[in-house]
Amino acid sequence: ANQLRSVRRRRGARARARSPHAHAIVHPSHFLRNHRMSGYKKLEEGGPAAMGLPEPAPLPPPEMPSTKLTDASRINKYIDAVQSQAEAFNPQAAGCIGACKPAVTAVIRGVQFVWPWYMWAYSWIYYYVSMAPRTVVQMIFGIALCFFGGTYVASIAAIEAFRQFGGQKVYTEIEVISSQVKLIVAANEEDDKVDANKDGIADVDQMDPAALAQHKLFLAMSVVKDPKKLQEAWGALFTAYLAVLATLRLEFARTTAFALGIVEMCKFPIVRTFAPMLTAAIGPKLVHWTETLIETALTFLAVVFAWYLQMIVSAFYSGLRGGRMFAEALIEFLQQKKTEDGVPYIDKLPFPIARVDPNDPTSPFDPNESFLDEAIGYSLAALGFSFQFFNGFSLPFPLNIVLLPLTMIEWFLRIQISMTGTPLV
Repeated sequence: ANQLRSVRRRRGARARARSPHAHAIVHPSHFLRNHRMSGYKKLEEGGPAAMGLPEPAPLPPPEMPSTKLTDASRINKYIDAVQSQAEAFNPQAAGCIGACKPAVTAVIRGVQFVWPWYMWAYSWIYYYVSMAPRTVVQMIFGIALCFFGGTYVASIAAIEAFRQFGGQKVYTEIEVISSQVKLIVAANEEDDKVDANKDGIADVDQMDPAALAQHKLFLAMSVVKDPKKLQEAWGALFTAYLAVLATLRLEFARTTAFALGIVEMCKFPIVRTFAPMLTAAIGPKLVHWTETLIETALTFLAVVFAWYLQMIVSAFYSGLRGGRMFAEALIEFLQQKKTEDGVPYIDKLPFPIARVDPNDPTSPFDPNESFLDEAIGYSLAALGFSFQFFNGFSLPFPLNIVLLPLTMIEWFLRIQISMTGTPLV
């Protein structure tokens, strides 16, 4: 069999050699290779048109890698822009801004970091409070007065004053200002991304401070569509603030007078005692500042002490008021909520309660003839006052972190109340 196969192969080879078309038999791979080579030659000589192909679209120019200034660098540039604008009006103020640049940058960076967290927490608190029944909200405010009424005495008084001067109108004006500020912030974020010349660097990062200040001012003015409404809202809010501040100064005038009286009585002996030591510390060139520095420090300490006494009085009063609010809201809540068989929870208490008709056990509860609300209110007031007093009117962790913005507002109001002249705004 092997010999037969070898004979057949030799015969086939001799037959192919004698065939006149032997030179035309080409392997397919050789044909494809020759075809590609001829196509490459035509493409090199005449381009795609010689091959019957359309011209390729031009490639876009390569984009430059996008670069952006860091937050600290951008904040410094904005501060430089403000400083350049202030230079034309008040060179001393411009110098002060330049000297305070590191501190201002650190404060702004800190606010940028913590602001989203506070907004997230406060939005959830507002959501749950807005969904709660009126009695539950009243109980929450009552507890807040009991445990924080002395710590935030100025803030609580300011809220009450705002309500007296038309709180709903003030809230409407705040919404108008807030909506316009949101538009400006959104436009500013988009403007910081603009790279018109496609060089990979934002246009605002290539501006000098003066041009940047003018550009941002023009941007803010162009975004605000109704400047008259914004002006009216800001004017109404500022007027309400001045009225509230005047009310607070009148309300806490005794506190300020007490602090100034302490300064007047203690100024002479304290200056005589500490002036030689302070003069030796600051040197002969600054000796004329001795009395001023001592008086300023004494005034600060006297104001702090006077406000501490005011916090004690306010904590006692707010504790009584908050306890009463909580007790009344709790009793109303127990009267409204009923069990599955339709009996109010107030009737399920393990002790007898006063009723409108003492002879009818099914008559409703009468809070005017009962000491239940007083017992609850006074107990909660005592607990809240003790909590504030023994904690030194400071908040424990983590409440001190959660309520830090309110604490800053409280100290700002205290400084405004204790000062004389134009308020700081």
